[in-house]
Amino acid sequence: MTNNDLRRRRKEDQSSTSVEDKSKHSKKTFRQYIILFGILIILSVILFTIVNQLKIFFIHDETLDDKYYPSEILYLFRKHDRDNDNYLSIDEFEPIASQLGQKKVPTDYIQPILNTDQLITINAFFEPLNFSTITKDFRHTYFTNLDELQSLKLWKQPYVSRLNFAARHFKSFLPKQRIEIGKPYWIIEGNKQQFAEHLPSNRYYPPDVSHEHIIFHRLLSMFHPRPFIFTRFPAQGTVAVVRARHGSLLDIYFRIHAEFQLNTPPYHPFWYTPGLFQGRLIIRDDASDLTYFQMYVPNDKRLNVDMEWLVERGGSSASLEVDIGYMPRMELRSAAPSINMNETGITPEQLITSMNESLYDSLLKSFNTIDENFKNEKEIYDLLEKKFYPFKEVPYYEYRQAFKKAEETNKLVHTVVLWVLESSAVLNLLRENYISTWALVVDLKAIMTNQSNDAIKDSQRAKHALDNYAFPVESMIQQIDGTVISKINANDLLETYSKAEQFLNVVSNGMDITVQRYVHFLEQALDRQK
Repeated sequence: MTNNDLRRRRKEDQSSTSVEDKSKHSKKTFRQYIILFGILIILSVILFTIVNQLKIFFIHDETLDDKYYPSEILYLFRKHDRDNDNYLSIDEFEPIASQLGQKKVPTDYIQPILNTDQLITINAFFEPLNFSTITKDFRHTYFTNLDELQSLKLWKQPYVSRLNFAARHFKSFLPKQRIEIGKPYWIIEGNKQQFAEHLPSNRYYPPDVSHEHIIFHRLLSMFHPRPFIFTRFPAQGTVAVVRARHGSLLDIYFRIHAEFQLNTPPYHPFWYTPGLFQGRLIIRDDASDLTYFQMYVPNDKRLNVDMEWLVERGGSSASLEVDIGYMPRMELRSAAPSINMNETGITPEQLITSMNESLYDSLLKSFNTIDENFKNEKEIYDLLEKKFYPFKEVPYYEYRQAFKKAEETNKLVHTVVLWVLESSAVLNLLRENYISTWALVVDLKAIMTNQSNDAIKDSQRAKHALDNYAFPVESMIQQIDGTVISKINANDLLETYSKAEQFLNVVSNGMDITVQRYVHFLEQALDRQK
């Protein structure tokens, strides 16, 4: 074999080996592609499954809900899911939980009117809150799609403008015991414990009332369908006094503390608390007929209604808001004296035409005789006020009058007070050493802005008081020129007791520590005056 033949064979062997290698490589690459393609398919299936699960987990699928849950359940859930995240937070669940043990709807009380009854028509008058008198900006709804103030904004007229009653329905206004002229009596008695726990605020519907208190619920329901005849905080209840007797007719004055819940779920509760209701009725001693009835929120002050509500501010929970404002009119008044249904043939559904105002006023004047118990209406209402606020046994003067009285008696001025003043120890100190007054911030600001020559002293005194004021309530002792020589804030007065104070409470005949602090505050001012 020649060299050429050897070279040719070597080339053929090399060529054969190269073809085999290429064939093997192609088969290996094909298998890799198949494996890779299979992996991609598997990963796609896994990813598709994960995405669908995430959609179910995070995205509200109404079709799926509608398939598996009744529409009533879905409606209730979505109603309380305030941020639409498909979950109920603790704040969203709280209104539901609070209702589980409560009433679900307000009770509609019915007092029948019989053919033998004396019929009387009550008219309701209502002018809504003046929004310019409040400090909060009610134009915004903060971070939620629910406007907690919507019910307040929409409340522009009485719930029921005219309603018929039987005269006998007002029997609850009469004294339960024997009739004593000039002696106040409880109709709905408030909590006697000075530091008793307040009633819960997370409520929407009033509790059921006893039969004898239905009339108060129905009267207040003419303004709004959810009245609470017993307020969450003192002052609480209803008190009355017989001013005079005219034969079998009794002239009764009364004072009521009540409040209204304006919201329903899913909104947070919104409490609307007028300063007070006061009024008068002239009724026969057996409640067989009613000559006159009036009940109203006094509007002679700059502010006359408190409000409390919760708002969402984008955080994990709601925050409490409070404010105070002015409401021009909230009044109930009888259209005319009650009439006998048998004699007139009138039906319970027919409303009595309102009597001419001048004639009605003339009729009332015949009952306005001066008696030995009261010189005027103010003395009557002052007497009722003391029933709610025992500390009012010490006279409280208008701010400017208090300083005039202090100049005459050479005493310090005790400005702004709290409920703790019911203590006899505090009352004795105030009665013997101080002239007392109380004022709202808005009143002091009005006094301060008057810079006329005859009012400059009062203006300076008011400025001293405002400079020393801190939210929510500040009690202070002022000298005649207005200088504040001692003060104590409600937060400091009610803060947690120190161990030293707890010990002092044991050795001071059990006198409440809060009272001890107030006594110390008053005595400290007397020492500084010396």
